[in-house]
Amino acid sequence: MYDLLPKVKTSKNTSEIFDPKKIEKSLVEETFISLEQANDIAIELTRRIIAYKIKVLTSPEIREMVCSILLEKNYDIARFRYTRLGLPFYDFDKLISSNISQIESNQKFLQLEKILNDEIRKNNIYSQIEFEYKEIKKILNDIS
Repeated sequence: MYDLLPKVKTSKNTSEIFDPKKIEKSLVEETFISLEQANDIAIELTRRIIAYKIKVLTSPEIREMVCSILLEKNYDIARFRYTRLGLPFYDFDKLISSNISQIESNQKFLQLEKILNDEIRKNNIYSQIEFEYKEIKKILNDIS
């Protein structure tokens, strides 16, 4: 079976064989679902990866697939806890492009870090956190 599993490119620029136990462990730690539920999700993810004949995956891609399965199984709170806080590339590119045009060419690289820190944190990450918080609050209100 292991020959059917893809390689996973890590953030440390290494390559490992996909291990469903790592998914199970991260689900239990990050979402507080039961070990049995985490095992079911890891098995479902493994089935899909094999069926799709995926050869290489990244950690963010795996996390997105897991979030999809969590949604399908109506584990809304677990999905919120497992979701990455981030920024789509398209939005990132638009943000950078619009701000870079305002900077003189010889200072572009000196100012880029400041723009990223100020704009992305202020406008995107915090608004995403606020959105996620409001969504979780709605779910909790519906449960109670």
